[in-house]
Amino acid sequence: MTTYIKELINIPERVHQGDFVLKLADGVKDADATLADYVVTPELARCFDDALSFIQSAVGSRSSKAAYLHGSFGSGKSHFMAVLTLLLAGNSKARSIKELAGAVAKHNAWTEGKRFLLVPYHMIGSRTMESAILGGYADHVRQLHPQAPIPGFYLAEGLFRDAQQLRLQMGDGAFFGKLNETQEGAGDGWGDLSGGWNAESFDAAMLESPRGDERMKLVGDLISRYFTAYASVAESQGEAFLPLDDGLAILSRHAKALGYDGVVLFLDELILWLASQAANLSFVSSEGVKLVKLVEAGHADRPIPLVSFIARQRDLRELVGQNLAGAVGIQIGDVLKYWEARFHRITLEDRNLPVIAHHRLLKPVSESARQVLDQAYEDFSNRSKTVLETLLTAKAGPEMFRLVYPFSPALVETLIAVSSVLQRERTALKLMLQLLVDRRDELELGQIIPVGDLYDVIAAGDEPFSDAMRLHFDNAKRLYNQKLLPLLERTHSVTWDEVQNRTADAVKARAIRNDARLLKTLLLSALVPEVETLKNLTPARLAALNHGSVVSPIPGRETQDVLKKCRDWAAEVGEIKIVDDQYISIQVTGVDIEPILTGAAIHDNTGNKRRKIREILFAELGIADGNELFIRFGFSWRGTPRDAEILYENVRELTDDRLRGREGSWTVILDFPFDEPNRTPADDIARLDRYQGPASHTFRTPDLVN
Repeated sequence: MTTYIKELINIPERVHQGDFVLKLADGVKDADATLADYVVTPELARCFDDALSFIQSAVGSRSSKAAYLHGSFGSGKSHFMAVLTLLLAGNSKARSIKELAGAVAKHNAWTEGKRFLLVPYHMIGSRTMESAILGGYADHVRQLHPQAPIPGFYLAEGLFRDAQQLRLQMGDGAFFGKLNETQEGAGDGWGDLSGGWNAESFDAAMLESPRGDERMKLVGDLISRYFTAYASVAESQGEAFLPLDDGLAILSRHAKALGYDGVVLFLDELILWLASQAANLSFVSSEGVKLVKLVEAGHADRPIPLVSFIARQRDLRELVGQNLAGAVGIQIGDVLKYWEARFHRITLEDRNLPVIAHHRLLKPVSESARQVLDQAYEDFSNRSKTVLETLLTAKAGPEMFRLVYPFSPALVETLIAVSSVLQRERTALKLMLQLLVDRRDELELGQIIPVGDLYDVIAAGDEPFSDAMRLHFDNAKRLYNQKLLPLLERTHSVTWDEVQNRTADAVKARAIRNDARLLKTLLLSALVPEVETLKNLTPARLAALNHGSVVSPIPGRETQDVLKKCRDWAAEVGEIKIVDDQYISIQVTGVDIEPILTGAAIHDNTGNKRRKIREILFAELGIADGNELFIRFGFSWRGTPRDAEILYENVRELTDDRLRGREGSWTVILDFPFDEPNRTPADDIARLDRYQGPASHTFRTPDLVN
């Protein structure tokens, strides 16, 4: 009788959008659900201790500090911040987690009696750093303390002060008379305000939440009637703020007035928010530079410390490097490196994933089910020593393999790398769940999920994290769909649609699926070449990584069969490479270009371009170039030796003296074959037309254009 894995662990029938994705604010609000799903490993316990010690140092030194909470997608950064928030808030369930008992007890002495204002943020969709951090603080405080005064970091507060002063000077009659000119016949749906402003409605609107309708209406009316200079700011930013440095100082004073000893800002998705605009240099430059204000205050007036935890899955320097070439990218990278030294770093290790996956995905339904799974793993490890060695990887041991069974450590290592370049909705846990769901009705006890199956779940429509990786994925998909899959369909005389619709012959369907897993493993090795498991793939390793997919009529000949298949495929698809009948790979177009361009980026500058073009041009013209300031070129004309001075310059930048040349000498100007964006040879001709010097012996060569 066949036993299926779904009988031993709970496998749902489908994966839902948002599975394993936790929004920080939701996690804090629903504390019971957050804590019920949370798994604390020894490494995570040390991270909590590190975070609490970091806050302690900020409180003790009364200085603002910031830390990156670093980890790949799905490593639990949002979950970590939610639990840390609950610990600092004194949540009894969080503080009673057995694995955190040591860290909690260690910090009881200094946290006792301290009040922390804990502000969760979800940065995606924010307009600016000010609107996100300062506006988010104001919204959060209004929920906790409805009667508290509005923080003074809104520019509208200054507008209201000016309006009050003007009201005193003009008197209520004249002031409201002019202000209400905008109300006549408006019919704009503003409720009771449609009758015009008066002293009561005016005062009430100023006390309203910054995002309130009446307040926003009052700001608009004041600007249109009295303070038109504010119009451009209001139109572009809505409710505008003071600069972040000034706003953070006001935030600190505001929180202290409410009786808090410190403010902890949990900035979830901040780096992902910046990364979404990575191609917009001005945005990254203007908003990214504000990060340092969380630590280095221009204003020392922060009476209580601000402690910031910034969740990030990628170093921002990597994101900038993928979108900026040359000296500009290097310059901004150096600035980001400067910031990096001022931020503490807490790393959520990927090695936590096996324990978390076992608890949340692979937990047996009963004790008897656990015993059956343990025995199945033991049987597999005893009969497949060579395969086991490949699947364990260099970092994993048998204990880890048992935790993730029916997955293998090799597959887990690969999916961590893959999920790190995908968008947030494709976390490692969600990919694992999708693999289980896809094989729910066929995965038998004793089978191992092949590494090649991972390609299907990452190719199912999710967007890669960066433009560079998106190009790699698109190239891989194109290669598979246009060359590799048609090759398999011809070989097995069956279409993939027939396999998917379950109308194909069962033997043919099994054969094409198994061969596809080998090719998909090669594609994965091209997409994430940094994965140790996928380096230097041999026929034996390909077979082991897809254990159960290669069945030879003659036991023990699986390696030879894989090599023969790859040779046949390579004869038809040139992208498949076999070296020394041993190492097999797929060359995905464009996959190796980025490292070359990145390595050469430092040489991409205007000076090097000019020098290289000069070398090529002078060599073609036969001009000896000794890098002298004045280059002389000798020639014979009508039997008489002559010479001329050669200038290699941008004509539109030359002064009249340089255009005229030296007295009594011929001058030849070779214009640059390139220029700044939006500059053309017409600009050089226009410069010549503006020449006002005396007649000269100067020749301009025809412009060399790209």
